[in-house]
Amino acid sequence: MIRMILLAFVACLSTVGGVYGAVTWKSSMSAEPNKSENHKLQILKTPMVSVPILSDGQVLGYVVTRLQFTADSDLLKESSVQPEAFVADEAFRLIYETAPKDLKVGRKNAIKELSENIASGTNERLGRNVVKDVMIDSWTYLSKQDMMKNHERAP
Repeated sequence: MIRMILLAFVACLSTVGGVYGAVTWKSSMSAEPNKSENHKLQILKTPMVSVPILSDGQVLGYVVTRLQFTADSDLLKESSVQPEAFVADEAFRLIYETAPKDLKVGRKNAIKELSENIASGTNERLGRNVVKDVMIDSWTYLSKQDMMKNHERAP
């Protein structure tokens, strides 16, 4: 008789433990996808940005670039301003300030630092963490002589 009571107690205890474990596991599985769904990203492009490269007060050439960036789509919907203009402006400012040194030296990490600084500077100006990553869509350097040749060809 004591065996039957003990066996019934163990069966009830294991059933309650199994149900509790299943409910806990199920609730943790359903909570994880919601976290990843909150960060839907959207890819946007800036207009072409043309930055003059100056050295000792003279124009050496121009960097012409177009950037792509990923942005949080939920924050874009809430925002009244579109970040494309801010990303383009931040890129212009950073290229204008750093390009003469980087073109002469040819640093390898300059592009990586530039994209990180554009993203952080834009987010700081927008007051939100909208821009996640900045990528270079196109990048061209035109010397002053190239610009003059192209201008002479145009009628």
